[in-house]
Amino acid sequence: MTPVNLNKEIQQHLRSDRKYLRAKAEIPCEVGPAGGEMNAALIHDLSCGGVKFSCNQHTISRIFPDDQAPLGVVLDVYIEIHFRLDADDKRAAAIMTSAKVIHTERLAQDLFQVGVQFIDLNQAATKRLEAFILTSRQE
Repeated sequence: MTPVNLNKEIQQHLRSDRKYLRAKAEIPCEVGPAGGEMNAALIHDLSCGGVKFSCNQHTISRIFPDDQAPLGVVLDVYIEIHFRLDADDKRAAAIMTSAKVIHTERLAQDLFQVGVQFIDLNQAATKRLEAFILTSRQE
């Protein structure tokens, strides 16, 4: 049998069982518990299925009210996330959605990374994300 030659991107998606293409980004966002105080964070990785963002201890303590962030896989923690794909354009439509926290990791004393999965992203936001990701990956 002849081995199949897959590019690195496809191999990564197969290894991690990801459904969505991802794009690297540096997009300011706000995150917080549903109906609660929103706090600043920064998106680093983005797909139509979710994002990975970094935040400080204050933001983590707002997401996880017991003042101690569980590290690793997280169960049953839901947040709101708001961001604009063009952070410089205040007229650009904001994406506001609920998300389920999937994973957290402490990178430094006051720096965490959080991976979330969107749970109610509307169709218009999905289309804007798809276009942004395709454009970002072509650059």
